Amino acid sequence: MPIELVFIIGMAVLFTLCLKVKANAFISLLATALVMGLLSGMSGEATIKAITGGFAGTVRSIGIVIIFGIMVGNYLDAAKGTNRMAYDTIRLVGQKHASLAMAITGYIVSIPVFSDAAFVILSPLLKAIHKKSGIPLALLAVSLSAGLLATHVYVPPTPGPLAAAGLLGIDLGEAIIWGAFAAVFMTLFGWIFAEVYLRNKPESFYTFRNEEEKLKETVEENSLENDTDLPGTMASLLPLVLPIVLILMKTTCTMLLPKGHYILHITNFIGDSNIALAIGTVVSILTLGNRLGQKQILKIMDKSLSDAGSIVFITAAGGALGAVLKQSHAGASLANIVINTGLPFILIPFVISGLLKVVQGSGTVAVITAATLCAPIASKLGLSPILIFMASGAGARSCCHVNDSFFWVYTNCMGFDMKTGLKTLSVSNIFMALGGLFATFLASLWL
Repeated sequence: MPIELVFIIGMAVLFTLCLKVKANAFISLLATALVMGLLSGMSGEATIKAITGGFAGTVRSIGIVIIFGIMVGNYLDAAKGTNRMAYDTIRLVGQKHASLAMAITGYIVSIPVFSDAAFVILSPLLKAIHKKSGIPLALLAVSLSAGLLATHVYVPPTPGPLAAAGLLGIDLGEAIIWGAFAAVFMTLFGWIFAEVYLRNKPESFYTFRNEEEKLKETVEENSLENDTDLPGTMASLLPLVLPIVLILMKTTCTMLLPKGHYILHITNFIGDSNIALAIGTVVSILTLGNRLGQKQILKIMDKSLSDAGSIVFITAAGGALGAVLKQSHAGASLANIVINTGLPFILIPFVISGLLKVVQGSGTVAVITAATLCAPIASKLGLSPILIFMASGAGARSCCHVNDSFFWVYTNCMGFDMKTGLKTLSVSNIFMALGGLFATFLASLWL
């Protein structure tokens, strides 16, 4: 069977299982890998070998990193380290520019903490700023969401970009640098949309689940000055910043120093993503543990392992599909199709990721799937995998609506009804995706 037809059938299987049957992404990706392997002419034995090899290789490369990354985020969450970051950012830029402060806070906080949890944690602060400054609540909420959702799809050790980097074979330090670069533009586009579109909207523009929701916004326990029960700035930032510094140190030294230099033996060890995140986890316990107590520390550790399980499995299933695509030589054939159509290749991962995001809701699954499908094509076209990484992240932010858990976190925490959520948060995501695509275009000028 022609490999092009195999690819089309495989995508039909994947989308049918994900969207129509509502099957788990793990099962959908494995089933797609099996179907594509058999239809491409690979023997049953070779197909299974490719699936298990790709699965094991992916777990080996990113499994431990995902676990420790989630653990660091959960410790920061439980100890209110994210609240400290928000207060410090507001004091730095001033309440007058509170929407920018919220965007910056979201950009930082969502690197170690899941965006859903981070929004819940910071929502009382949003309401306090709204009451004290008079800045529209939706403006603050969309600005915060812009930062949270940008680094969520772009900056490791967040699971989606971390997994995509592993599947594409990108050095983690490079992924952090380029991901952070793209997330700046994505956040900026989302924040500008909020400022331009929502700043002067009349109160009638916003509708709430019920009128009582408006009256329930109180700030007695969440005023801007009420930060006495928060950890220190250094204690909050160190578990997040230290692993990133160590990873970037490894990347920088590898680029600048000759092979075999004694310093590389040190940086290659402490800058290894597994070791760096493990160090970050230990530091988070040392700096924040006295606020939590031994029982809570152990409880969070167990919860982190549970949280990481599904993400590791889905990512590994993506690796299995990638291995089948590689061994079936689908990349070479699909590359020729791309060349002949004249369609800019960089739009392909953007469209795939965007379509998945719109119809099934998970930005993490969208990034991983787009990276998996496009990696073999890029290698044949000689394009940098960084561009796939960035375009996939941009597409994964194309829309946030009713099938995305963040949409309901946003509307419920702010008291908005679904209509207001759609015309504030959902519309802002379109501009955020364009910001990510613009960053990808800029990167293509150098890569």
